[in-house]
Amino acid sequence: MTRPSWAKTGLWLLLAAGLVLGLPGLGQAKVIAAKKCLKCHAELKKMDNVVAGDFQSRSNKAKSIAVKVAPGKVQVIKFTAQTKVKNVPSIKKLRKPIPVQVRYVKRGHDLVATEIVAKPVIKVPKDQLIDVKQMAALVKKGGFTLVDSRPAIRYLEGHIPGAISIPFPKMPELMHKLPKDKNALIVFYCGGFR
Repeated sequence: MTRPSWAKTGLWLLLAAGLVLGLPGLGQAKVIAAKKCLKCHAELKKMDNVVAGDFQSRSNKAKSIAVKVAPGKVQVIKFTAQTKVKNVPSIKKLRKPIPVQVRYVKRGHDLVATEIVAKPVIKVPKDQLIDVKQMAALVKKGGFTLVDSRPAIRYLEGHIPGAISIPFPKMPELMHKLPKDKNALIVFYCGGFR
């Protein structure tokens, strides 16, 4: 038995609506990410079942976390005792607004976290940090390599004159841009760290 042409058209319209509106079970997006996350982590677009944004809150009673993925939009994700957590000791130690990347599985209408990766804390020894005055004196003196370790998009939006772009995640593959002399002074700057 063949379907009338209007039935086939109706089915295609329903599938198209599911893709556009994200209706459950009909072409729902597998990556839910804040624009700022996508700017810095282009690899997110190629990943399946990921939520990325700023941690907002946790409900122990509902066993869920809320992640801000857009202005005024929060994605709720359930967690279980099996949910793995990285860069913080436990889910209870997550604090607003730590950036997180959450891998999930879909169970019914719920997104259930299999892994929550918080942005790591970067510890820089105090003797390796300089303030604005020290940097200004260094710029006048010269004789150093200045590296902008922010994402490439941030470098293109604006950078300190003379800086070369070596985004932190690409550091291993762009090491050739650094001076060969191991005693050369290299100054890195970024957009801040946690």
